[in-house]
Amino acid sequence: MLSFIISAYTLWSLYEDGKLSKIAILFLLLFLSLEFLKTEYLKSIYHTAAAAFAELVIIFFAIFLCGWRFFFLIPTVVCTFLHHRNKISIYSIASILFISLFLIPSKMVREYAFVCVFVFSLKLVTQMLKRTKHEYLEKIDHLRLLNLQLSKLKTQLLESQQTIERLAAQNQQMKIATSLHDTVGHNLAALNIQLNAIKSLLEKKGVLEDAQINQIISSCLQQTQTSYESLRKFVYSMKNSFETKEKYLSQLIENFNFCNITLNRSGDIENIPSHVFENLMAILKEALLNVAKHSNATQVAVSLESKPTYVRLAVHDNGKKKGEIKEGVGLMSIKLRAKSMGATVNIDNHAGFSIVVFVPLKSRREDYFEKT
Repeated sequence: MLSFIISAYTLWSLYEDGKLSKIAILFLLLFLSLEFLKTEYLKSIYHTAAAAFAELVIIFFAIFLCGWRFFFLIPTVVCTFLHHRNKISIYSIASILFISLFLIPSKMVREYAFVCVFVFSLKLVTQMLKRTKHEYLEKIDHLRLLNLQLSKLKTQLLESQQTIERLAAQNQQMKIATSLHDTVGHNLAALNIQLNAIKSLLEKKGVLEDAQINQIISSCLQQTQTSYESLRKFVYSMKNSFETKEKYLSQLIENFNFCNITLNRSGDIENIPSHVFENLMAILKEALLNVAKHSNATQVAVSLESKPTYVRLAVHDNGKKKGEIKEGVGLMSIKLRAKSMGATVNIDNHAGFSIVVFVPLKSRREDYFEKT
């Protein structure tokens, strides 16, 4: 825009002096073409300097052929280097302008000085506006970036809050499930075992020959077993929704502090049916409790093997106590749980104390044909 203004002023001055000609217009068009090329396409300082030198050559030829009015274009050429603001650029601009003052006719010095002041003032104002615009756009971009980061932080905060609420709810549900399992579940299991013992005792004494008594005891047993199974399924479904079988087994082993314990896994534990895994974990708890209560062992080895057709749990300790195995409430509970899964239990105390539970599993094919 600055080049067009000064070129128009030069053209008007040539017209007033009566020196306007086709060659003068051609020089002006050539000058404007180089200015456009320099402004829009030449970004390197060396290319810009070469274009400015070509412009100065054109100006001096135009002065020689068309008159001194083309001197007004020199400030436009040299102010191109004003934005570099280094010593070489400043000295070069000052030298060219100072030399041109001695070359120009004295009657045009005032007008030439006015053009120089106008060109450099407009150039400085233009640069200042461009810098202000650039800084404004940078601030806008920075604000947009901050707004985007704030939105992300807000989303993360909401997600974190939801996660905390969900974990708090899960923790509360886990406490309820654990409390139900450790109190009501154990009481129902103990009650079921005691009712079975009473039924066996009454059978030996012939009391169950009375149909009414037999019906009452059988009903109590059935209701107790049904309540226990319902509670067991409910508690295990709550626990299973929060943790994997692998994690549950590892925590159970870690919580055993009586002596050293090792765990050997084989197969994919996660594929064990939920009701089988829950019963096996209850058997494992009972077996470890028996070790802590009745054994002088210093080492316990636990093995859990999961195959598509069976699951095998083995618990062995190195205790030295010998003698006849007395079937108490704990062992009776283990056998009842094994029976509910169709499993077999082997108990041995010749070389330490060992419990092996073998649970046969139906294949998917067999299960499908049974259902159909």
